[in-house]
Amino acid sequence: MAYTHEFDAVVAEMADDWAFFECYLTVDDPLRLSEARVALARANGRPMRESGSHDFEVTVANDHGRGARAGVVRSALRALDDLGITGRIWSGQAYDDLRPAPAHRYGP
Repeated sequence: MAYTHEFDAVVAEMADDWAFFECYLTVDDPLRLSEARVALARANGRPMRESGSHDFEVTVANDHGRGARAGVVRSALRALDDLGITGRIWSGQAYDDLRPAPAHRYGP
């Protein structure tokens, strides 16, 4: 299954008020990790130094919160699909208790 389809399924499972979540990604062919790293750079994909259950972490933000917006992450994943890089994607912990900061009252 393509990364973009899996990502759309992950986002569809989120509650309506999610702020951000960690998204984990693996690449099937370890020789293509460098290409995947370049493609995920626009979404601030962080490669994992030690081998574990995943190769990259991406923080996905909704309307507010920290991380790359879901559309930006989806476009980076589409680049992986276009390059023919296969693997899988899944979500980690989702956070919904973060709210935007109020407008700053003092200063310029």
